[in-house]
Amino acid sequence: MKLSILSRTSDQYIFFIIFASIILISCSKEDNGEPYIPIDEILATETVLFPDSDTKTVSTTLKFKNLENIDYLLVTMSSSSVYSEKIDRSQLSSTYLFKYTLRQNDPESFTLILRAVYLDGNVSRDLYLNIDYKKGFHIRSISRIARVTGVPISGENFYNPNNTARDWNVGGTDLGVIWEMEPGNYGIFFGDTFGSDFRPNPSNPGPNGGSWRSNVLAFSNDTNLEDGLKINSMLEDANGNAREIIYSPKTATNITSIPTAAIRANGADYVHYFNMMNWDTWTTNYSGMYKSTDNGSNWSKLDHVRFTSDSPFGQAGYFKKDGYVYMIGTQTGRSSKASLARFREVDIENRNQYDYWNEQTKTWNKGNENSATVIIDDEVGELSFIYNTKLDLWIIAYFNGPRYNITLRTSEDITGPWSQPYEIASGGEYAQLYGSYFHPLSADSETLYFTMSMWMPYNVYLMKLVVANIR
Repeated sequence: MKLSILSRTSDQYIFFIIFASIILISCSKEDNGEPYIPIDEILATETVLFPDSDTKTVSTTLKFKNLENIDYLLVTMSSSSVYSEKIDRSQLSSTYLFKYTLRQNDPESFTLILRAVYLDGNVSRDLYLNIDYKKGFHIRSISRIARVTGVPISGENFYNPNNTARDWNVGGTDLGVIWEMEPGNYGIFFGDTFGSDFRPNPSNPGPNGGSWRSNVLAFSNDTNLEDGLKINSMLEDANGNAREIIYSPKTATNITSIPTAAIRANGADYVHYFNMMNWDTWTTNYSGMYKSTDNGSNWSKLDHVRFTSDSPFGQAGYFKKDGYVYMIGTQTGRSSKASLARFREVDIENRNQYDYWNEQTKTWNKGNENSATVIIDDEVGELSFIYNTKLDLWIIAYFNGPRYNITLRTSEDITGPWSQPYEIASGGEYAQLYGSYFHPLSADSETLYFTMSMWMPYNVYLMKLVVANIR
């Protein structure tokens, strides 16, 4: 019985070997003449492509596994039987930048099909490049690319170009309000700041540790933000620690002073801030302004520039354009709507010369902030805004509590109408996120950079946002 079973098993094994050999022989290109199709011959860094707003060109980097065996690269279009292009092997390289410029009659969305044709007549598997050219504003990608402050926590896998805890006793901080002081030189205001003994605490997130300063100021001349935002220096005290700029006595009813916006105007630097009375109800004593006339080395309080605790400009953002400083503001907190003002640089300290936009009358009204109407009907938290010359759009970003995200909106005119809300960072992915402040370099590019805070690690990160505006 055992011999019989073994005999049948051996016969089945021999049959399997013969059958498999027949299959392999029949699949070879030499014996049956059928084209052999390599798997994934062409690799692309990106396969969903958006044209540049100005050049109308898409691009992606291609890599070939068997370049030496390729005769040419064939490019066709899924929606056209007319378009066909051959790229000779002499033009290719192992890392090849493929480009395609849109033609006048191309559809809004289509697919390019790339196929390598070999010297022996065989072809590769098709690579599909999906081109999206629908008109309007598009968000291409969002990513967190680096830390700005503090010490990395377990699990972080992105770059940290600074060591603020070691160099300036800044272990925990937030915000990161950025403005251009001189061309290529930037100031960065941070909020409540704690020392190198700060430790993230999941059970009780937020600030902890000693060396509490209500705010600190950093300087940067970094203009290549792809590898993070490098801090060159901070304003220091006699011990080499980052020192407090906007004073607060830190009493029960005068808790802290928090920067909300900064601008260079009329040759001086200004920071807008609020003075906090009660965090539970987010009640402020007032909002005000500090000034520096020596490139940020020394700051003085402007007692004559003050906003009441219920002012629609208790928190603000600034941007300069066409001879004006524009100011978008909210009441302090994160639940009020946004209003708009403007003033000449020389009038930044003279609130009687501020113009306030009234949407009902479509007019600017001088000296009366109560005439300012809502331009963004949403719950607007910490905000910043820019005019982007590449996109020809105003862009604002702010924290929104009900959606638990950083929201972005666009407008062709500073007075509106403003677009639908776009989510550029969600609390689901970046837990306890808040604060979004554009780097000034974002004003001339489709790549936007902004700082963003997270409450548990209680530190600031650099975010990268790639957008397009197809016209």
